[in-house]
Amino acid sequence: MFDKDWSHENRLLCGAVVMALAIGAAALSVDAETRSGTPSEVAVSRDLRDRPAGNRGPIDPESAGFARRFGVDVDLAVVIHEQAKIAGVEPALVFGLIAAESGFDPWAVGRHGERGLLQIKPSTARAYDRRITPEMLHDPEINVELGLRHLKREVEYFGDPSLGLMSYHMGRARLKRALADGSLPANRYVERVLSSCGRDCA
Repeated sequence: MFDKDWSHENRLLCGAVVMALAIGAAALSVDAETRSGTPSEVAVSRDLRDRPAGNRGPIDPESAGFARRFGVDVDLAVVIHEQAKIAGVEPALVFGLIAAESGFDPWAVGRHGERGLLQIKPSTARAYDRRITPEMLHDPEINVELGLRHLKREVEYFGDPSLGLMSYHMGRARLKRALADGSLPANRYVERVLSSCGRDCA
């Protein structure tokens, strides 16, 4: 629960509503945590085996700016920026989310098997595409694409950007239990993400 900090955080989160968090036209029916229903397959950018190396054109200034701002490799910033634009999510929010989840380490592995930049569980990834292997989640392009699909699904499910971010971080089932109890977990995750992305999320 956010107790006395909740109203302050709410003010921060109001800014999230104006972000270009485009929600899909229809909700995906599968809950990746409970694994209920039939997994919906979506097209992944491309298989790791098919990806050409070093074939990018000129780097756009905005990607270069994010690379400097977050202290990451320019090529990685380009991938993140491109996937954010494709997903219709404010790029600064995506960079802030990755900073909070993995510190921009594509090889990061969490305590519960979460992998890559956006710390996706293999079971969650396979709810979107059955072909995904744990190793593929260390590919930045695949990881960010699937992570943003999952984030958008959670935002759509709860109908609120702040709750969507919390659900992404702690899991839908756990968040629903907390809401049913009339409380929210006492963590600063959402505030951390929004402060990481700075004025773009204000």
